[in-house]
Amino acid sequence: MNKKVISVLLVFLLVVALITGCGKKAEQPAAESPKTTTDGKDKPEEEPEPAEEEKPEEIKEFTAFFNYSLNSLTLPFDTPVGQKITELTGVKLKVEYLVGVDARQKAGVMIASGDYPDLINPGEATGEFIAAGAFIPLDDYIEKYGQNIKKIYRPAELELLKMQHGTTYYVSGTRAGESRLYPGAGFYLAVDVLRDAGWPVVKTLSQYTEILKNYVQKNPTYNGQPTIGFILPTDAWRASALQYGGARFLAGYPNDGPAYVDQETLEAKTIMTAEFSKTWAKWLNGLWRDGLMDPETFMQNNDQYLAKLSSGRVVGFYDQRGMFQEAINALEKEGLFDRAPIAFPVVLDDVEKEYYAGPMAFSTQTGIAITTKCKDPEAAFKFLDRMAAEDINKLNFWGIEGEDYTIENGRMVKNQEQWEKYLDPEYQKQQGIGQFGEFPRMEDTTDPVYGVYSDGNPVSPTKTPEYFDINYKDYEKEVLQAYNIETLSDFFNPQYPARYEPGWAVRSKMPADHPGKIAVERALELAIQYLPKAIMAESDTEFENVWAEYQGELNKLDLKSFEDEVTKQIRESAKYYQKD
Repeated sequence: MNKKVISVLLVFLLVVALITGCGKKAEQPAAESPKTTTDGKDKPEEEPEPAEEEKPEEIKEFTAFFNYSLNSLTLPFDTPVGQKITELTGVKLKVEYLVGVDARQKAGVMIASGDYPDLINPGEATGEFIAAGAFIPLDDYIEKYGQNIKKIYRPAELELLKMQHGTTYYVSGTRAGESRLYPGAGFYLAVDVLRDAGWPVVKTLSQYTEILKNYVQKNPTYNGQPTIGFILPTDAWRASALQYGGARFLAGYPNDGPAYVDQETLEAKTIMTAEFSKTWAKWLNGLWRDGLMDPETFMQNNDQYLAKLSSGRVVGFYDQRGMFQEAINALEKEGLFDRAPIAFPVVLDDVEKEYYAGPMAFSTQTGIAITTKCKDPEAAFKFLDRMAAEDINKLNFWGIEGEDYTIENGRMVKNQEQWEKYLDPEYQKQQGIGQFGEFPRMEDTTDPVYGVYSDGNPVSPTKTPEYFDINYKDYEKEVLQAYNIETLSDFFNPQYPARYEPGWAVRSKMPADHPGKIAVERALELAIQYLPKAIMAESDTEFENVWAEYQGELNKLDLKSFEDEVTKQIRESAKYYQKD
């Protein structure tokens, strides 16, 4: 009998303990959705800020859509770094990436259905999502919970995030950065081509053209296949190289998307209607008629374009290095080092200054937004703010301590093996290093406040003295020695502090129903329709006729609305850039 009583008492005490424990947990402040105020904006309830970052006890899952293709078979949050981030933030992000469709097409389908995930990086469809009312305002969340965001962004940058819409709808991962090891964009020539030409410093388009012609004439085939003199990416959004990218840099203007901006007056004009756009098309037409341009340029997708770069058949091309890095990797893997491309800042013969490197700019083109379908926007925002914290930044930029770097006398350092891994793009993808750039993050600069951790270490390994002591591969060292330069970026003018928000960011943020947005999008469609016809013209007369028809169609559009809006926005943004 006593044993039964004791057993009952033990059960009773156990139940009481469990109830008490649950009760204590329930008494903790629960995450609630922000209450709607009379002004129609969502505002979070008052709650004291946490004094320090705490390790979460349980994992919360959010869904997300990022409006761009993932150049990896491994999802970032499934990598070792991604798993560490989940452990620290308490959030597992289930991300869907753009696959097989145009970004705007995907955005249109999503907006039409109103079926949004918790978080979205809208990419080039930012304006469309905002116009559809898909995102919640973030200003009050930033003020109350954004302790890390307010630490890593300059006050002027936070103002820029809300400038165009009057409200902050997303937090940008596009921060100022600087790189010297490799240039970003340029007109490329294979190493063997440069060696054959006597290592010329290529500055003008006429120089570049002569080198192409001479090499192809002497080397009509490569590995049994026809040598390709020149090639361009033309598939989907990569067609920007054809539409305006190459023309812009040749004319000596920085990257402002389909607009070119007078650097004195900050007045924007449309590239497709500029005279130098015709010069660009006429040059390509000359290559086509001389048999120097890839005959499949306008019929191939991006994978086919990269495959040709990887084959070693290509003599020259225009592109941005980050867009074809995998082709370089393939060439190196196959030992085709002589066919690896080297970039030059080519301009038209009468242009004196080039802007290939571009400014070190903070851009508000896009970022990560919280949708109206998110059931716990407060927790979602706290996750975004947590991603801006130093420990997460160290994971993103440096990797995992002990695996990717060590601490010696307070300094973050890498040994030879770790440096070799870090410089391997495939390792970075598999490990998760540098795969979270769309989230709020610190600057990849040498700025003493925004580009340095509180412990004095630089944000990125690329800003350490050791980074510039890293040996290039043998073929790259041959190039450096031949030209007596220290880095492959030394051909180019250095980056410079931004004076205004880039025009391409302004275009992206313009509402979908803005007359200027409608006009420029139609202009880009016309460029895809007419430029191939002009470039493939068999005579000067045919070229002029196609060009006249193309310009006639462009003149029917309200491109002045586009130009006026870009001019207005960059002039306004210039005021904020001048604050810092």
